[in-house]
Amino acid sequence: MRRFTARLQPLTFEALLCGAQTVLPPPMHLPAACARAKEEFASQCSTSAPPPTMLTTAAVVTHLLQNNLRDAAAVLASHPCRQQVLQGVREYVARHPGALAVATLTGMSEEVRCVGEDAVAAFLCVAVEQFVCDSSAAAVEGDEAAARDAQRENLRSLVLRHIRLHPACASALLGSLCSVSRGCAGDREDVINVMQLAIRERSINPRDFGSVLDVVWKSGEPRRVAMMWGWMQHTSACWDIRAASVAIMAFSALQQVDEAVACMQKLAEADCDPTISAQVAFIRFIGPQASALLPYAARLVLHWHPSDERLWRGEAQAVGMELVKACGACGEGKAAVEMLERMVATNAGMPAELDAFMLRPGAAAVGELYGASVVTSKPLQDLFIEVPLRLPCLGETPELVGLLLSLGMAADRLSEVYNALERVSLTPANFHSALDCFTKGRVAKTASPAAVLACVREVSVRTGNAAPKEMESWLQLATEL
Repeated sequence: MRRFTARLQPLTFEALLCGAQTVLPPPMHLPAACARAKEEFASQCSTSAPPPTMLTTAAVVTHLLQNNLRDAAAVLASHPCRQQVLQGVREYVARHPGALAVATLTGMSEEVRCVGEDAVAAFLCVAVEQFVCDSSAAAVEGDEAAARDAQRENLRSLVLRHIRLHPACASALLGSLCSVSRGCAGDREDVINVMQLAIRERSINPRDFGSVLDVVWKSGEPRRVAMMWGWMQHTSACWDIRAASVAIMAFSALQQVDEAVACMQKLAEADCDPTISAQVAFIRFIGPQASALLPYAARLVLHWHPSDERLWRGEAQAVGMELVKACGACGEGKAAVEMLERMVATNAGMPAELDAFMLRPGAAAVGELYGASVVTSKPLQDLFIEVPLRLPCLGETPELVGLLLSLGMAADRLSEVYNALERVSLTPANFHSALDCFTKGRVAKTASPAAVLACVREVSVRTGNAAPKEMESWLQLATEL
């Protein structure tokens, strides 16, 4: 009997559709596989028997791929295990982003109104997930950005309309509403109202609290985040990375160090670390407070990123940069220089990581702050001079152009800087901004006015731009005094 059962096990329709992996094939092969499985099912089973859940999922997705929304809704409505089919569709779209357009999914949410409110909510969630995936794939500008914003607003209005018609769906759609909400006051209030509705319906999911807090934080309301965290922390949200991280950022902005530390301790109980944004916010807050807190900040960073590779590669670079700034604010310049030299050594042979560091906001300010050390340190010259010189987008970053002029003057490497800037396209606005950064920097303030004026005139000739007349007049006057 056991041998007979073992022989029958692979003969399921899930195996027929998907093989041993029990995962639906990709969109390109799904229609053919679905057709074969339906024929096999019809030949072996009664016409009154409901098809297996996975076969129905494949049929619904196939109709969606062919834009047959009415047929997809009919198949979904006829199956007794609708929730399982909806979950299968949602998982399939998540595994194959881009297979279905947002317009198709929103159209399906309208088509299944006759099926049930849960089906509408499910397809709205899938549409929002696909929209978020499309938005994160690539940055857009101009007309494309306007079209995407209109699509986001349309999704948001559809979600809100369904919640108002069916309050029981508030919990299911709360996370989706947060995903298509901006940081404006109107969006924030809508999110809070839907959260309160879900609480009244006794169906709130604490996993959505992080999304809610994120919308409130983006609206510039750290006090409101702190107030909401006061009761959210008594739920499982206290161990949620996103929720606790937003709370850490809010408490850092409010300069409430004990409350922020309490959030980190809760995350530590779950063996989790705050998000990079929360780490940056906390180090930024406690770093300049007092020299006594600097060792604590350094220990925290070491706990979050135990190796130089983890600290100085990828998004974590922002945390390391914030610690470097904190060292400078506390008068620990030597420690900051050592950290920067370790960063260069760690990324030796990885120019993309060094480029990413120099393109981060604040990198030029760090280079300006430690300009004196750049003159004597080969690793720092590699970072703050060699890296910007080779950046293809140098003309779009005037603060780095200003830094190059400052460090080129300090390290007697202006000729290299001039040669590089000859090949760079600088708009008049960016050129003026670069000169402004240069003339207000530490090097220009300690150099002779004649040297600064000569540099301004030379770089104007090399780039084909005209320096501001008031700047030249002021430098000329300073030279004559």
